[in-house]
Amino acid sequence: MTSTRIGVTRADQRAHVEVVVGALAPRIVDRGPASARVAIAAAGMLLLAGDHVHIDVRVGDGCLLEIDDVGGTVAYPSLGVPASWKVDIRVGVGATLIWHGLPFIVATDADVDRDTTVALDARAAVLLRETLVLGRHREVGGRMRSSLRAANTEGDLLVERMSVDGGHPEPGVWGAHRVMDSVMALGWRPPTSPGDLVLEGPGAVARHFGPHSHGSPIDAAWDRLRRSVPISVDVPQEPGRTPTATRGRARASSPRRSRVAPSATI
Repeated sequence: MTSTRIGVTRADQRAHVEVVVGALAPRIVDRGPASARVAIAAAGMLLLAGDHVHIDVRVGDGCLLEIDDVGGTVAYPSLGVPASWKVDIRVGVGATLIWHGLPFIVATDADVDRDTTVALDARAAVLLRETLVLGRHREVGGRMRSSLRAANTEGDLLVERMSVDGGHPEPGVWGAHRVMDSVMALGWRPPTSPGDLVLEGPGAVARHFGPHSHGSPIDAAWDRLRRSVPISVDVPQEPGRTPTATRGRARASSPRRSRVAPSATI
């Protein structure tokens, strides 16, 4: 299966944005000289038995990339053939990535491997929302092995590995919960609230376990942490949209929607 690729680099008038359609189809929503906002949705039915999805994200030096997930993902029954979901992220010097992921649902009898790696260069920042759900409505959920490793130039910031099985819940893992909802702030020292995990390196994690994804208190944590993201570029803002915290001045504009080919640099 073709890798999905999203990349942004600075340009004089509008940033160069590379989008390659794979299992996911990225679409450019807006961009400035050093910023881009991209929406992603499944290019076909996902995630089926034997699917191997790879998503490659590159944020150039001094750029801002915002990714909006508009569909979420369901890992369907595996029929004895596992599927995989791999994400590779690299954020350049002084660059920022903001990615609000929608729920990743592991249906009963699904078997999936998830692997996320995040590499931050000097002064880079990443804000990542990840919601993992065992089972669709009235399902117990399938099997999932998930790993995440985030590192900056000084070393590891966050390393997590877990294995869960909705049919065989384990104390000390998820227990009887079906949902793990997380916001990870990496690369800076954000303001924290009681219950947040403060990392040894620059960063923090807000996390909630519960029976369902709607009404999660992590929605408020996302808003709180997003306001603290250090951004040094001018970012176009949609009318009525809550401005992202910046060290520069935000410029108001209407979103410009572009149609892109399966592989394009614009």
